[in-house]
Amino acid sequence: MARARQRSRWSDFWNGTPLYRLLIGGRTVARLARLAPEPLPGARARGEAIVAGKLVCAGRALPAERPDWMAADLSQAALEELNGFAWLDDLAAVASETAQSRARALVEDWILAYPKWRPVLWDAETTGRRLAAWLAHAPFLSRGEGDRLGPMLLQSATRQARHLARCVRAAPRGLPRLQALKGLVYAHACGLLDERALSAVAQRLAIEAQRQLAADGFHLSRGARAQLEALSILADSRLAIEAAGALVPEALHRAIEKLAPALRFFRHGDGGLALFENSNVETAALVDTVLVRAQWPDPPPERAVSIGFERVVADRVLLFVDAGLPPEEGFDRHAHAGALAFELSSGKERIVANCGAGPQDDSEWALALRATAAHSTLTLEDTSSSEPVPGGLRRRLKKVSVARDEADGNVWLDLSHDGYVADFGFVHRRRIFVAGDGLDVRGEDSLLPAVGSTPSPSARFAIRFHLYPDIQASVIQNGAAALLRTPRGQAWRLQIAGAALELGESVSFAQRGSARRAEQLVAAGTAGAQGMSVKWAFKRIQGER
Repeated sequence: MARARQRSRWSDFWNGTPLYRLLIGGRTVARLARLAPEPLPGARARGEAIVAGKLVCAGRALPAERPDWMAADLSQAALEELNGFAWLDDLAAVASETAQSRARALVEDWILAYPKWRPVLWDAETTGRRLAAWLAHAPFLSRGEGDRLGPMLLQSATRQARHLARCVRAAPRGLPRLQALKGLVYAHACGLLDERALSAVAQRLAIEAQRQLAADGFHLSRGARAQLEALSILADSRLAIEAAGALVPEALHRAIEKLAPALRFFRHGDGGLALFENSNVETAALVDTVLVRAQWPDPPPERAVSIGFERVVADRVLLFVDAGLPPEEGFDRHAHAGALAFELSSGKERIVANCGAGPQDDSEWALALRATAAHSTLTLEDTSSSEPVPGGLRRRLKKVSVARDEADGNVWLDLSHDGYVADFGFVHRRRIFVAGDGLDVRGEDSLLPAVGSTPSPSARFAIRFHLYPDIQASVIQNGAAALLRTPRGQAWRLQIAGAALELGESVSFAQRGSARRAEQLVAAGTAGAQGMSVKWAFKRIQGER
């Protein structure tokens, strides 16, 4: 660690010298050899907000006319998002001359402000993201012959690409390293750097992808968002490599082949993603675009054994359960403590969900959304099953048990974790039954005295069912049941035994960067030294749509 810090200090010193600037300077191409793959569809609403003067990065609203690219009060996440330029996707979605002018003005302002290396702004991941965004949006940013921005962009992008080629190994483990390599692939494929070296860079990307994927194709960061981002990086990079006429490594093909079904695994009936492990819903159009680029039609698996997720399909009902250990160190920067949390949807409507992912920083909001209480599972004494802290996890559960049985279309899950053994002496066990017709979903949450431990004589528990926004809920029968109605008119009944239900406020970050009010049903009580058991059941009310 000390040697790494020493190398980092030396690199920062060297990168800031006039000699280094001279080293990454030199000849610039007159035009791109070819265009990068088309960017992914952005969010028009966010693009319109940027045009109107508000640019939101990691939850922080900034003036879009001329932001302070290195504002001292910005979080690391906000700085990375602002200077990564992925928000160009949103401006491009507006598809207006005003949006184009705003995009061009922002890119030009950045180029004029930072013609040479600066810490954070020129780190490997952020530089890779920025290069990929600029090159993908080159047609959107250009106004043809005589355009003043064009030569400026090519010169700046070339310098950044030469720098990235020297520092790409310094990118943090996980998705940041893939992002850095994607930027380098684009730089070679578009002709900013020597195209003859593209095959070697493609091989480096393929090797890195293999390191980050489990044998069944799931990214080790676990969440749906990680599968989407990893597949997007690899599929876009493959398109760029193919367009340049270079050989695509077989290992890269195989990685994409495995990742596509892994992404499909996390899709709800509305086409969006399940809200586990730092994920947002995203749009069905975005997910579809990434899958089309992957060109792999395999259906999703029933289980994600390597990362510990269960998926149950019963007619039009989908159930997801987090039944795995937290991601390993190096992949856990934004890890959530959602052990045994579940999500439930029927058709295109979500009913029970988790709260989602907030700003990608270490703010109180971000940490709160990573806590167990932000998930549809049991918490004990307001404590998380693993302990999220800035940059990772300080304490993590060590064991999760999973058993799955199926018969005649019905599915039984028997799950448990040891996240509360060390502090309270209890194992949390959750059993779930899903009927084959999807009309009956039953569960039981238990706290069982752990072998060799002395259980707490009195421990407060809360079983939370976070409801998706716009689900109407009312508690009936003195807390023994609740009625739920979806926006499209589906009606469900939640029955409970062993604790009383209460209706409370919740919040949903289902959509990236946007918080919405929601509600949660909470079954709370106190467990004695012998533990406790609470049974619950969701049943579709027949005759309703």
